[in-house]
Amino acid sequence: MSGKRIEWVDIVKYICIIFVMVHHLEGGSEVLYTFYASFFLKAFFFTAGYVYRHTNDFKGFFIKKVKGLFVPWLIFSILNILLSQVLSFNEHGDLLTELGWNMLQIRNHGDGIWFVAALFVTFIPFYFMIKWSDDASKNRGITAIVICFFLSFGSLAYTKLMNPTLLPWNGAELPWHLEYIFQAMLFMVLGYYFRKEYEAKFDKYNTKVNRICLAVVYLALIYLPHAFGIEFPVIIDMIYQYVRELAGVLLIVAVCKVMKTNRYISYVGQNTLIYFALHGKVLSIIQTVLWKVVPGFYAAVLGNAISANILVIVLSLVMSVLLIIPAWIINNFFPFIVGRNKRKEVQK
Repeated sequence: MSGKRIEWVDIVKYICIIFVMVHHLEGGSEVLYTFYASFFLKAFFFTAGYVYRHTNDFKGFFIKKVKGLFVPWLIFSILNILLSQVLSFNEHGDLLTELGWNMLQIRNHGDGIWFVAALFVTFIPFYFMIKWSDDASKNRGITAIVICFFLSFGSLAYTKLMNPTLLPWNGAELPWHLEYIFQAMLFMVLGYYFRKEYEAKFDKYNTKVNRICLAVVYLALIYLPHAFGIEFPVIIDMIYQYVRELAGVLLIVAVCKVMKTNRYISYVGQNTLIYFALHGKVLSIIQTVLWKVVPGFYAAVLGNAISANILVIVLSLVMSVLLIIPAWIINNFFPFIVGRNKRKEVQK
């Protein structure tokens, strides 16, 4: 089972990587961002926990993650920095400065492939949490989830309440995303125990009517506070954020479990690491070409919220097709870059 791909997981990852590209393109409206913001990263962590199969061999586990996450992060991040020195459409620092920020991995400070680095770091405490919760005569699943929630809550409180002027880079973010790992780990643990204990019951109640109800609840959670100008106190807002995120992840899982896949969706879904690493340069080229070739039309499209949202979605789909070529080349000729054996794709 460990080598067999799970269709709905790849569909979730496909949808999420499309929204990653939508998020990085210029022009998307706040309304569109509000729709996907609650789930497009958390669902990645949820699926990472879902497909995880625990082993008591920490050394083997760690080596696997180094090959499958750290090495790809290192290669792709340095490659992107080197390319930016030769071909870049945006402002950037000198080579040594960018390499320095990359090695620090502080969010929003030259960390172009931050998600891969964050996933790698998060897997370490996640491993020991699962080892502790599974190595017991009594199931500690609920206890593990509760512990992860409070760790995550403390992490989120740190990012919201920390005085950013205390750190040299004027932000609460810590090197190697240490301030974020417990927020990510919560959804990885939820994904792990979803598969282990709750998936059968979830599938039983995953009916069309319940999906519609869940969609209505999610839309109400994300849009009503904006529509009525509701501002919650900080603590209440943090709890509300978790409710939104959980509802969003459950909704996308419920929908993807009944969706039909195809070769295109599956291929993109199983190569999201490559897409995450390479899409930035492609979108920069596309946007630069549009500004140079059809500046008036492009500006007019971006000036209308509806047409701008349509455009960023279309461009993201176009990029998802274009990136099939480098993904195929890497998988067939340089699979070691993403920690894979030749012609063999393994879910991380």
